[in-house]
Amino acid sequence: MSTLTLHPPRASLALTCHAIIETFRRLPIRDLILAAAIVLAASVVVHADENLPDWIPDVLTFPDDAEVVTDRAVGSSIRLFSISTEADVDTLLADWEEELTENGYPVTQEAGELLDRSIEFTGPDIVNAKIIVAPTTDGSRSLIEFDATLN
Repeated sequence: MSTLTLHPPRASLALTCHAIIETFRRLPIRDLILAAAIVLAASVVVHADENLPDWIPDVLTFPDDAEVVTDRAVGSSIRLFSISTEADVDTLLADWEEELTENGYPVTQEAGELLDRSIEFTGPDIVNAKIIVAPTTDGSRSLIEFDATLN
């Protein structure tokens, strides 16, 4: 029968690990790794035109600076999506309403809703959908929210 004897860690091993860590702290490689991590984190920002949900009508033209803020599914038919942009939202909504209407998406806009900065529409596989401009306080980027009930 063998007996296993445990010995405390050797001091030389502890010193070696400490020396490696200290050397790593002094090398410029640490700065390179940190820079790479920052760049990777910054590239996580998703631009809307690269990652639109499939239920968003492809006839809508999104601004170049649009960034996805929210993309959620609630159950099997409710969808929520939002973007932020610095584009003029009134012009954007007018363009979107025209694009939807010209491409077979019935827009059900009531007179008071134009002032509310929103568009309601239906279309293939969409029971109803609404695009609204959410109120913001800082004024730099606008938040545009889409919600839809799918077939």
